[in-house]
Order: sequence, then C-alpha cells, then structure tokens
Amino acid sequence: MDENKISNILTDIGHTVKGIHNENQDFVLDVEITPNRTDAMSHYGIARDLYAVLKFRGYKVHLVKPVINEGGHCNNKSNLSILVKRHDTCIRYSGIFISKIKIETSPCWLVSILRSIGIKSINNIIDIIHFVMYELGQPIHIFDMDQIEDRKILIKNADNNTKFQSSDNIIRKLDEEDLVIYDTVKPLSIAGMINHIKSNIHVRTKNIFIGSACFNPIIIRNIRKKHSIKTETQHFFERDTDPNQTGYALQRSAFLIKNIIKNKIICSDIIDCYPNPISISKIKLRYKNIINIIGKKISKKKIKEILSLLEMMIDSENDQYLLIRIPSYRTDVQREIDVIEEIFRIYGIHKIPIHNQIKISTLSKIFFKTEYEIQKILFEQLVSFGFQEIISSTIRKNEEKFSSLLNSFLKIQEIKILNPVNYNYQFMRSSLIFSMIECIVYNIKNNKIKSDIKFFELGNIYYKINNKFLEKTYLGIAMYQKKKQESKNYPFFYLKGIIEQIFQKSGILNYTQILSKHPLLENGISILYNHKNLVELGKFKNHILKKNEIFYAEIDWKYLVSIIQEKKIIYIPFSRYPTSRRDLSLLVDKTLSFEKINQLIKKKENHIIKKIQIYDLYEGKNLPISKKSYTVSFFFESQKETLTDKIINQSMKKIEFFLKKELKAEIREK
Repeated sequence: MDENKISNILTDIGHTVKGIHNENQDFVLDVEITPNRTDAMSHYGIARDLYAVLKFRGYKVHLVKPVINEGGHCNNKSNLSILVKRHDTCIRYSGIFISKIKIETSPCWLVSILRSIGIKSINNIIDIIHFVMYELGQPIHIFDMDQIEDRKILIKNADNNTKFQSSDNIIRKLDEEDLVIYDTVKPLSIAGMINHIKSNIHVRTKNIFIGSACFNPIIIRNIRKKHSIKTETQHFFERDTDPNQTGYALQRSAFLIKNIIKNKIICSDIIDCYPNPISISKIKLRYKNIINIIGKKISKKKIKEILSLLEMMIDSENDQYLLIRIPSYRTDVQREIDVIEEIFRIYGIHKIPIHNQIKISTLSKIFFKTEYEIQKILFEQLVSFGFQEIISSTIRKNEEKFSSLLNSFLKIQEIKILNPVNYNYQFMRSSLIFSMIECIVYNIKNNKIKSDIKFFELGNIYYKINNKFLEKTYLGIAMYQKKKQESKNYPFFYLKGIIEQIFQKSGILNYTQILSKHPLLENGISILYNHKNLVELGKFKNHILKKNEIFYAEIDWKYLVSIIQEKKIIYIPFSRYPTSRRDLSLLVDKTLSFEKINQLIKKKENHIIKKIQIYDLYEGKNLPISKKSYTVSFFFESQKETLTDKIINQSMKKIEFFLKKELKAEIREK
C-alpha cells in the first residue's frame, strides 16, 4: 500500500479496519508482557486492557467478548467423574467430552492465525485448543475419550518409579513429586502438559475429552524443569491463571469445534471439581494515598471510572476511601499500591507535570554529630562490602622484628606488661596490624574461611613518648584474596576504593596522596587531609608473611570523626549537561606517583575536568625496569554547555603535551 495513503488513514481516527487491510498481507504486533501480568498473556487480555485505556481517553471503542455456546448440543448430562486428591496442587479441574467429531485439516483462517503466532497446524481439534489457549490465556489439554478407563479422571501424585512414555517418544520415570492425570488404570498426562502416547487423539478418534485446569504454578514449574518438558500448554500453566475461567474456556472450545466440524457433534455439560473456591480479594483504597503517590489530585469521579473500566467493583465507600473487589484474573493486584499503580497507568503518566527543580535526599552522606552515629553508618557500609568485624586482644605476641621496625618509624616506645599471664604475650599493641595479621594468618592456616578474607576492627593502640603513656584509636581494614587471574594490583585498588567510598559517604573530597614510608607496607600510599596523615594503605611486606599477600589500611579514627563533625552541608547544582570520558595510557618513570600526575594536570587544565581517575597500573614484563604504565580516565563536564568532541580533543592534546614536556611521559595509546 502507498505510504502516503497509510499516513492519511492513520491520522483519521476511527477509520475502519477494512479501509487499511490488505487481503494479501497481514500485520503481527509483537508484544512483550512482564511475568506478573498473566491477565495480559492472551489476545483477549490485551484487548481488555487496551479497551480500559482507550475508553478512558475518549475513544469510541467496544470490548467484544469471545462468543461461547449458550445452548444447543452442550446440555447433555455426563457420566464421567473427576476426583482431585490434593487440592493444594490442583485448585480446579473442569472437563467436557464431545462425541461424533471428525479429525481433518483446519480451515484456512485458523491455519493462518496460528502460523502468525508461530504455531504449526496439526488438525482441526488440536488447532482449536491452541487457538483458545492464546485467545483466553487458559491452558487446555485433550484426550481420546475411548482410551479413558471407566470414564474416570483422577488427579494425584505419581507412584514411585512409574514409567511414562510421552507423546514425544521419551520414556520418563516419575516419582511422588510429579503431578499426574490418571484414569482408573494408567497415567494419561503429566499435569496436562504432555500426554501419554496412548491417550493422544489421532485420525480415527471419534470421541474426545477436553480438560481445563488451574494448577499450582510452582509445582508445574518444578515438574517442567525436572523432565525438560517444553509445550505450548506449560507456558500458561506456569503462570497464575484464573481458576474462574476454566469453564468458559471449555465452552469457547466446544463452540468453535461445533462451528468448524460439519458433523452434528454431541457435547456433555461441564464436569467441575472446585472444592475450595478462591475468595475475592478486597482492598482498601485511600484517596490521600493516591494523591501522595501520584503527586496530583485526581477527581473521585475519574478514579471510580478507571476502576470500573478495570472491572474492579466498589464494595463500599466513604469520603476517605473505597473498598474494592479485585477480579480473579488480576492475580498481580494484591496491595493498595498495586491499585494506585493501575490508576496511574490508565490515567496517563504524561498528565503528571514535571517540576523544573530537582529534589534529592541528602541521607546518603553522614551529617550526624555523635561519634556513635558515625561509627554505626561506616560499619554498616563496610559490612555491605562483605567485611566482618573482629575484636582482638590488645596484647600482642613478642615479635622483635615487628616492634623494632615500627617503633623506629613512629618514634615511640612500646608498653611492656609487668606481670603477664602468658610469657609469649608481654607487650601492649602499638598498631592494629599485629592483631589483624594474627587473626588472618590463623584463619588461613586452619581453613576457617575458604573464601576471601575481609576484616575490620576499631580499637585502641598503646605506646609511650618520653615516658608518657598514650593511647589512640584506629580503624583497621584488612583483606586477603587467594591468588586469581586478575591483575596483581587488584586487591590494592579494591581496598583503596573502599577507603574512597568511606570518604564519599563522609563528604571528604579534597584529600591528597603520597607514597607511604610505613616500614611494614610496600607499594603503599599515605592519604593526607589538610596536610595531616589520615590513612596508611598498602601490602604487607613479603618477608613478614612469605607467600600470603594481605592488604591493609589504617585510618586515624578520631581525626576522621573530627573532620566529619566539622563538615557543613553545601549544595552544588548538578550540571544539566552530560559527562564525557577519555582514557589515556602513558609510560612514566617508576618513581612518579599518580597523585603527582593528578595534581599537576588539575593545575594546568582544570576548568572542564570534573575528575581524574586511575584505571589501571602495570609494571613488569615487556616494560623497562625503570618504567611503569598508567591508564588514566579523564571525565569532562561543563556547567554551561554540552562539550563537543572538538573541545574535549583540544583539552586532551594540551594534557598530552604537558605530560610529554613536564613529566617526560610516553603516550602509549589513545
């Protein structure tokens, strides 16, 4: 069809389908339905939902329910009985039998419809069953009536070691966890999903039984996975189907079979087993909650109109709330918020005005003043990262190497216990390092923790300066990771990231980093705030712990708390313009720290650089001994405009020129 003609027709609301339909071409609308909306997993379900939306928005639409057989041949009494042994697995089971049918090819219209939804035509009876399933969303199965012994249907759990040869020619072994449809002698079907090879209909079948059930979807899902069953029926059985639709689906099937078979068929009445009918859900819907959630006042008249279109009937009402009954097919609507969401959806999200102001919660940062509140929040943060708190002894082992190295660095004297309980424990700890090493090594040697070890401890250290006894509080964070294929520097950067997360939570931004001189840490850094040492971070030296690589960070707790308590809330508006990122790999002298690169670049090219972040560090094979490689990420952002590639590229050229000239860096790749 000509595109201009299509465009003109589409703009003419209310134009008949005949005016745009091309007999030689059909159109398929592919709709993805969220798993909770089982009511919309059918053609009628989608039509019902569209009707509610379009009717509310003023379109002249009508909802036509599929026609069923209201009389005629489907009033014959049945001599078939149904018994359900466990009603927790089978909520409802309905059936109908039809006699004097004729198995033949389906009419063209039915073959065409099934083909459009990806289903291959088999014969007129099975095709009708598939058609009704997708039309109404109700799973249906069918048996050869002459193969049902004593005309009795029994739904129960299988006996152990029951052999079941299914219609796909696979012999499955069933047990007590499998839900099976039996007659008085043999199994007919595994939960209506797949039939026994002898119960299937065939070209000589004259009498059929059609079953429509509502099973527990969890049971069905487990059976399907266990036996690798994949059929059209199980797709619907695994969802929360409407038990009140089983009879209607049977009537619809009988009506269509009657209309496509030339013989005068005979239908029984519906045999139904529904011992515990589900109760209709009632939900209290408060007007004030609708306003609070949606953010706009909707008139009571419109709310009632939407509820009526969604077939949610009002049981009672007053000025404050409505008590509404939820239709059984809306299994996803279980709470008041679900009803409000439905009202919002039909009303239209586009009708809710968007304010120019952006409002955010500041609770993600710490703005508390007491030390206890700060401790609680930071500990919760560490636990969320998988760290475990330990509480260790303040008395350490007699390790002369440890004490001599650390004491000379800190220029302190250790405190010796005059009357120790254990001769091997005579000194008060002058660092949390001692207790954390001991705890980690103990767990490694005794296989107490098989996964990675991540500990933290808040505790005091004790020492003397000029014979004056002193104590100080530190927060120690340590991690041990079994050697993996990742970069050898990964644990260091992970732990550094944890520290940066703590800083971000605390509102600490302007800090600097220098190479650490801590005697027990190698390749470490010291983090300074206002030129005062706040954190020591690095890897324990190998000559102390041999092959085990343990990474450690020590935070001056009292200093951290004082920084947080002095912080003031400052609001900086978000930029309305996007952030752009560029990565740069450079080869530099081994003694050059990233922090120095960071500070120098910010001084030279700071007006549009929002953040500079180290992405990777490599040194070793294929690099000169005196060199190391940094991969640095630059984040560009402006408060005034969207930065073009030209502006960003110019800034990157300046950075590259500066790095080459001032730092003698070699640009490896862009």
